[in-house]
Amino acid sequence: MKGGRGRAKPENVEKRLRKAQKGKADPERIERLKRLMVNNPVEEEEGSGVKRAPRRRKAAKNVLTRMPLHTGSPLGELNRCVQEKIRVKVHIRTFKGLRGVCSGFVVAFDKFWNLAMVDVDETYREPLLGQALYHEKALTVTRLFEKLKVQETVALSAVEKSELHSSSSHLTDQTRRTDPKHTQERSEHSEQDKTTLKVTQKSETKPKVEYGRVHTRHVNQLFIRGENVLLVNIQQD
Repeated sequence: MKGGRGRAKPENVEKRLRKAQKGKADPERIERLKRLMVNNPVEEEEGSGVKRAPRRRKAAKNVLTRMPLHTGSPLGELNRCVQEKIRVKVHIRTFKGLRGVCSGFVVAFDKFWNLAMVDVDETYREPLLGQALYHEKALTVTRLFEKLKVQETVALSAVEKSELHSSSSHLTDQTRRTDPKHTQERSEHSEQDKTTLKVTQKSETKPKVEYGRVHTRHVNQLFIRGENVLLVNIQQD
């Protein structure tokens, strides 16, 4: 039905009614939304006094929790050494070959064979430099400890020789002081000694540098990267 001139059209009336009711709350719609709403659990707890179950937490995953999971494998034996505090020998390497041996207690490890150790006694060789790197024989454990023994014997013999030399020089000095002829000879030979010292200083060559000496040291805490681990040997009592 079309409205005539001066009459409001029904379409416009509906639009005006909708605009007028736009800001007002619809009670039917509010009731429908209330039925669809889920009851707030916090209000239920406060009203009923029922405690909610605590949220389940995930178990912590780290190096210390993963260590016992390697049972039945070489890493499982390493875990046994950690638990029973068994001393192990770890052979470490460089890019060329063996570097040294570390003897101590493993505290922690991971699947990449990174090791954290305590109370470590390390025997290692100095890194080779220059052409010695290519001409030196490959280092083995037996050669490492043999070289250490040779160095210790040489050091002991040098100490003994120095002690003997000091004692003999002390005795000769005492005899020369008592001899009256020595005072006259001393003045004559003093000038000759000065000239000979100058000549010997010029003729002396530089001391020969020994590469690849073996050293031992004690370390309280040591971290070894897995890529440097060559072999792990359990020390049986």
